[in-house]
Amino acid sequence: MRTRRQRHQHADAAWKEQMPTLVDAYLAWKHEVPTVDDNTVASNIFHVDAIGIIDFARAITIQQRPNEPANVALLHVGLLGCSPLQPTIAIHIECLELYHQIQQCQSSFSIQAITKVLCVLHNVTYFQQLHKQFSNAFDIYLQILREVRNRVDRILGKDPDNWQMNGACPSCAFKQSDEPMLSPAWLHAMDGNFSAKRLDGSGSADPRLFCSWYFISEAEVD
Repeated sequence: MRTRRQRHQHADAAWKEQMPTLVDAYLAWKHEVPTVDDNTVASNIFHVDAIGIIDFARAITIQQRPNEPANVALLHVGLLGCSPLQPTIAIHIECLELYHQIQQCQSSFSIQAITKVLCVLHNVTYFQQLHKQFSNAFDIYLQILREVRNRVDRILGKDPDNWQMNGACPSCAFKQSDEPMLSPAWLHAMDGNFSAKRLDGSGSADPRLFCSWYFISEAEVD
């Protein structure tokens, strides 16, 4: 028996290993880049149940090339699996994009809500496992988008650690050379953060780190 922490670690390692090829496959699908015909015969054929916005297809056939991760093969046809190595359920990218945009406008619209909506549209009984499967696929979809953004930032020269300080300073910190000194110059306010302290240790089963310009790692804080 493996612990929940170990399952998270193994799944995260498997996703990270194939992330560069996932990003390439997503960009090729997103921008309709034609697939290079290298006369490579599919070495494997597997089947997944595909969940979309208005359609639900059982046991669709996916052709997988030699040494090609299963999720790369799925991305070629606009799908993303819910597990890293041997997916049996896949979500249409359009469905993940729709939920992403909904969350941008209404952050309280939960994954449970979207999965229940999908079950109603497909006339199936809601089951809790679908919540977990959709959540897994959506997490990887967001990670792919972050990797795409990182590639763009590297090309534009926006990847150094101090770029945000030098190139994206907010207006509240901007000063003119002849601007008089305010008193006080800065005013900060915050609460005691007691509600967050109650959650200390609640995420110990998931050791993953969220890469962001705005969150500082524990090691850096220490």
